[in-house]
Amino acid sequence: MHFKYTAVAASLTLALSLTGCGSDSDSDTSTTTGNTIKVIDGYLSQAEVCIDQNKNSVCDTGELLPTLTNAKGEITIPSDKAGYPIIARAVAGKTSDSDKLGTLGSSYELIAAAGSTVVTPFTTLAVVQEKTLDEVANELNLPADVISGDYVAMKANDEKAKAAHLLARSVTTELAPSVKDNQAAELTATTEKIQKEIDAQVNAGADLDNITVEIDDSGNASSVAIIQSLDAYLKDGDSQFISMNQAYAIDEGIFKVAVSGEGKLALTDKDGKEETINYTTEGNTLVVSSGANSERDTFIYIAENISLAVTEDSDLILWTKGDLKKSQPLAASYFEGKTWYYLSDDAPSNSKDAQPMVAKMVFGKDKVTITEPYADKQQEAMELPWKMDGDKLFIDFPDGDSDFSVTLYLEDKNMMAVYNYSKTRMGVYDLFIKHEDMAKNLYNEWKK
Repeated sequence: MHFKYTAVAASLTLALSLTGCGSDSDSDTSTTTGNTIKVIDGYLSQAEVCIDQNKNSVCDTGELLPTLTNAKGEITIPSDKAGYPIIARAVAGKTSDSDKLGTLGSSYELIAAAGSTVVTPFTTLAVVQEKTLDEVANELNLPADVISGDYVAMKANDEKAKAAHLLARSVTTELAPSVKDNQAAELTATTEKIQKEIDAQVNAGADLDNITVEIDDSGNASSVAIIQSLDAYLKDGDSQFISMNQAYAIDEGIFKVAVSGEGKLALTDKDGKEETINYTTEGNTLVVSSGANSERDTFIYIAENISLAVTEDSDLILWTKGDLKKSQPLAASYFEGKTWYYLSDDAPSNSKDAQPMVAKMVFGKDKVTITEPYADKQQEAMELPWKMDGDKLFIDFPDGDSDFSVTLYLEDKNMMAVYNYSKTRMGVYDLFIKHEDMAKNLYNEWKK
């Protein structure tokens, strides 16, 4: 159903149809006999779990369990698999964390030794650093019983558990997508930086449940507020949004959104026309109504600069607390030697039925290799010249195809939103995504 204000305002509710997200349909821990364990950063729901039977710290073929973790991070390990290490995969665009709204923006793996009842960043540190949990606890100045157990549940009566939880959720953003890719010395140094920032926050009397610690590109640690709820996100200043369906984007442009009273949203279109609608929130879901029309939709990914959602009609929407009309500096260092997944609508500009596509772009010094990993028909890779034209990334496509020209408008640790200057796509925003899992899951949801 489209809630008629315009096609984009109609889809303000931003539906989430992520398979299994928010339900335990794939996560029934009662159907298998064995030991129930918990996968925790916060509680990780819809995480994959492998039994590392050859003890090589890799989830090999045949080691993945058929079920996912439930909303409490729980999964049952079969009794005959109890003697092996456990690897848990948090998958970008699929796994959710009880600490955060939406799904995770980056993928990582956790590991625990055989017999552990929890799989956490602390059990991972112990394995990667080849230490016992007691040794890890001593180095972190945290109680061993806290970091070896469910520190989330302990927080109600233990301030040290709050510090442990903050450290855990901060460390996960620095973990590699695969356990084997973590470097012990580098992870130790990063953890020490995070711990120092946490100590400073404790001394300052900060509420540790409301922050996370991030490491920037220069290696500096700083505390960042967590978005506590969808309602808090909406009320924290004005927002902007635009459809990533190019026909809607070109036709309707950018909408501004502001909370205009309790349970009221004021929408302003590109022509300055304003309409007030009713809203409520339920977890990640935004419920809007006007007259007899209403919709229930859910944000997929929520961050200050970039938030994403899919409507009930599978329209992908870009939200921000930033400014979609103000470009940011873009340099060759964003691309050279890096791999990006470019997500855009490849439909004709007059078609309101999106045709999502993902282009894998592997950038060298002056050439980029482009493939479409999810195309219906396999196509040959293209190797094309690229360069920076001022603040624009320019890729020279063969004659007959439009050249590729984009510049940066929004970014966070997981993706960039860029404005497309190609002749047929002026007014359209696309995404450069760092992690393949996120690109694939967004593509699949949009493609529906």
